[in-house]
Amino acid sequence: MIMTGIGSGIDYESMISAIIAAERAPKDNQLNRQEGMNKAEMEALKEIQNTINNFRDTVEDLGSKRELEKLKATLSNEDFLSVAVDANAVAGEYAFEVKQLATAQRDQLLKASADTHFTQGVIKFGDAGKEVTVDIAKLQTDLIAAQDTKTKELTDSQLDAVAKKHGYDLTVPAEKAEAEKALTDPTHEHYDKDRHDSYQSRLDGIAKEKARLQTDGVTFEEIQTAINNDPKNDYAKATLVRSGDSVSLVLNAKETGNANSIKAINVSGFAPSPNVDASVVNLQAAQDAEVMFGSMKLTSASNKMENVIDGMTLSLKAEGAVNVKVEADQSGVKDTIKSFVDEYNKIIETVNTYTKSSEDGAAALSGNASVRSMVSRLRGVISDEYGASTFSTLSQLGITTSRKGVLEIDNKKLDKAIEDDFEQVANLFVGTDTQPGMMDKMLVVLDDYHKNGGIYDQRTDQLEYNNKTLQKDREQLDERMKAKTITLRDYYARMDSQIANMNQTQSMLIGMLS
Repeated sequence: MIMTGIGSGIDYESMISAIIAAERAPKDNQLNRQEGMNKAEMEALKEIQNTINNFRDTVEDLGSKRELEKLKATLSNEDFLSVAVDANAVAGEYAFEVKQLATAQRDQLLKASADTHFTQGVIKFGDAGKEVTVDIAKLQTDLIAAQDTKTKELTDSQLDAVAKKHGYDLTVPAEKAEAEKALTDPTHEHYDKDRHDSYQSRLDGIAKEKARLQTDGVTFEEIQTAINNDPKNDYAKATLVRSGDSVSLVLNAKETGNANSIKAINVSGFAPSPNVDASVVNLQAAQDAEVMFGSMKLTSASNKMENVIDGMTLSLKAEGAVNVKVEADQSGVKDTIKSFVDEYNKIIETVNTYTKSSEDGAAALSGNASVRSMVSRLRGVISDEYGASTFSTLSQLGITTSRKGVLEIDNKKLDKAIEDDFEQVANLFVGTDTQPGMMDKMLVVLDDYHKNGGIYDQRTDQLEYNNKTLQKDREQLDERMKAKTITLRDYYARMDSQIANMNQTQSMLIGMLS
C-alpha cells in the first residue's frame, strides 16, 4: 500500500521513506564498512599468499643439492653433437668422435607413372606372426565393397533425416516407403529438390569411385593407406615419393638402428609392364650409431645416447670429432640465488603495501599481528648464522638487507664466492649431513603460511564466514525495515482518515452557519 495523503494532502510516503532511511543508515554504514574491511583484508592476504607460495617453490629448488650442483657442457664444435648433463655427471674434459649416425631402413617397393592403377600383386614384409600382407586383388574387392557400404550408409542417413523431420517411423514398411518417396519423388508433398540433388550428387560420386575401382583398379595412395592402416604394422610407414611423372612407393622403418630393420620384404605378382618396376630396391640400410670415446666404441640404435656416461646424454648430428668440457654452471646457480632474493623481496614489498598506512587511511593489514610475526621470522632466518658453511651468513656472499627490509646483491662479491668456493656456497643454503642450512630453517617457517591450511588460509576462511554473518544481519535489517514501513503506513493511514473526517465535519459546520 502506498500512502497518497488523500484526506490531508500530505506526502506521507516521502515522510516514511525519510524515517526508514534515517533509521537504517547507521546499521547500513556499519555493515558496509565491515564488509569493505573484510574484503580488503582477504584481497591483501591473497596477494601475500601468492608471493609466499612462489617463494616456497624457489626455496625448495635452492634447498636441493642438485639445483646448486648444476653442471654445464661446453663443446669445441656444436655441428657434430649436443650434450645434456645432470648432477650425476662428473666434471672434466671428454673427447668424442662420431663415426656414424643411426639410420632407419628405407626400401623402394614399386615405381610407376603417377596415373598407374593396379589389379594384382602382393606386398609382404615383417617377422613371422606379425607379417603385413597387402594383396592388391583383395584390396580392390574390399574397396569396391566399401563403396556399397557407403551407398547404404548415405541412403540410411538421408531417410533418417527425412523421417525425423516429417514424423515417419522407418520400422513400419509403409511409412518407410513414404520417406523414400519424400526423398526422391518430385510429386510427393514433402519432396525437397535441394535435398534430393545433394543426395543424388553424393550417390553419383560413390558410383563413379566404384566404377573406377572395377575398371581400372587401385591407386598408389590406396596401397599406401592399406600398408599404414594394417593392424599388424607398428614398425614401418609407407610414403609416396614423386619425381617428374613417376611415383615410388617407399617403405620406411619407424625407428633407427639394426634391431629395427624391416624383415623379409617381398613384392610379387604385379603385371609385367614397361611402366611398372616391382623390384625391391634398398635406398638406405638400417645401422646403429657409433661414437668413439677414446678407444671405446659406444653404440646406440638411436642418435640420442642417454646416460652412455653417467649424467651425460649425447644427441648426435653428424660425423666428426668434438671435445666436451663439463663444469659447474656458476651462472645457473647465481640465477637460482637471484630468484631466491627476488621472491623474498616480493613478499616484503607486498607486506609493506598492505601494512603501511597513508593519508588516505589505514592499510588493509595495518597492525596485523600474524603478518608482523611472519616477516619477523623470515628476517630471523635471513640474518641468522649457519655453521654448515665457512660462509656463515648471507652477507658474506654479498647479500645484505637494505633499510627498506629488502635484500640487495653485491654481484662482484657473490661471483667471487661462487668461483672461489662453490661447495661452501651450496652448504650455506642446503646444509650438510650434520648441520642444517638456511633453506631447512626457511621451510620450517613457510610451512606455517604456504598454500592450503596455513595461517592465512584459516584467516581467510574466518573472514568469509564473517561476511556471511554480515549478510544475514543485512537480511534481518531489511525485514525489520519492511515491518517498520508497514507500521508507519498503517499509522499515517489512520491519521489521514481522521483528518479527512475532521475536514468533512468542518465543511458541514461552515455550510450550516452560512
